[in-house]
Amino acid sequence: MNGSARSNALARALFGALSVGSLLFTWWLVTSLELVKPLILPPPSDVWVGFLDIWHGYLNVPFWNHFLASISVMLGGYAMAIVIGVPLGIFMAWNRAVDWVVGPLLQILRPIPPPAWIPLAILWFGIGYAGKIFIVFIAAAVPCILNSYLAIKQTPPELLSSARSLGAKPHTLLFEVAIPSGLPTIMTGLRIALGIAWASIVAAELVVSLAGFGFLIMNGYRNLESNIVFVGMAAVALLGLLMNLVFHRIERALLPWREDQDNG
Repeated sequence: MNGSARSNALARALFGALSVGSLLFTWWLVTSLELVKPLILPPPSDVWVGFLDIWHGYLNVPFWNHFLASISVMLGGYAMAIVIGVPLGIFMAWNRAVDWVVGPLLQILRPIPPPAWIPLAILWFGIGYAGKIFIVFIAAAVPCILNSYLAIKQTPPELLSSARSLGAKPHTLLFEVAIPSGLPTIMTGLRIALGIAWASIVAAELVVSLAGFGFLIMNGYRNLESNIVFVGMAAVALLGLLMNLVFHRIERALLPWREDQDNG
């Protein structure tokens, strides 16, 4: 990282810290002056009490049970979306017949929001892990498919022509030219899918779950415990941020040239 890139990163971090700090200060000030009711906006002290309550076993369920319930289902559905969605998108772009068969089905199903599948997931799989994994898979598969499709379709024609002139076979063109060329776009799809998967598991847990952060949020709402709701939301936000940072590290390791382009 050169000096300019380091300065930009430092400035971005400072502005981010200022933004978060301003939000927290405004929250403390509004609640301290009692401008709103605690039920609507609990003060930070109440949220801390709610966190301790969850940490020590809210409704007799330890915090780590909620964490594992949410993260395991999300990772299961996300992994399925990658394993199925990425190859499907690639072969749709590479093979016209596959595109003709799968493309119309995808266009029909894509506008349906993931929460709309929840009633069917309950009927098909019950309220266990399988139903929530299905919801996550449905949500995360779409960006995996679409970005993988776009990545192959956008392969520069000159790269394919040069490889053909050297005697490359079709499978060589796909696996050694098209896929490496489109890897940045594929990784962008995986990052989008990660965020959607995390959001969808929380939505699924709002309806069908006995543990998890969505379960915490819904129970806090039902019991008029807004501090529990805020703790659940904060946990979702912080874990989502952490997953995005981890994914960025993985992406930077796999695509070091992309980082150089961004810094440039």
